[in-house]
Amino acid sequence: MRGKLLFITGGLVGYVLGARAGRKRYDQIASAANDLWNAPPVQRRVNEARDFGLELVGDIPGVLLDAGKKIFSSVSSKATQGKTSSTAKTGDKPTAARTAATKAATTKAATTKAAAAKSESTSSD
Repeated sequence: MRGKLLFITGGLVGYVLGARAGRKRYDQIASAANDLWNAPPVQRRVNEARDFGLELVGDIPGVLLDAGKKIFSSVSSKATQGKTSSTAKTGDKPTAARTAATKAATTKAATTKAAAAKSESTSSD
């Protein structure tokens, strides 16, 4: 009970002292914070940080484009290697409308068939 009474008393004292400081003290604190924010050294650092961030963001589209080209060429070359043997057998011509995902699935299916054929030939020996 004594702890609760001390807590309530402390809250009341804080409220009374805070209310006495009132709007005038709040305005002083807000003014000091505003002056600090608008100080030339602070603004110089803020501008440096903003410029650095904009430089990094400016590099992102180029990096993503390069990575996309690299992935696409890798998938295309793998699909072309797998497609060469099956094209010769079936006479199909690869179409430009196929997506990289379709090409990758085709390559995976060809690899799976080759592995199955190899395991069958090994087990029959």
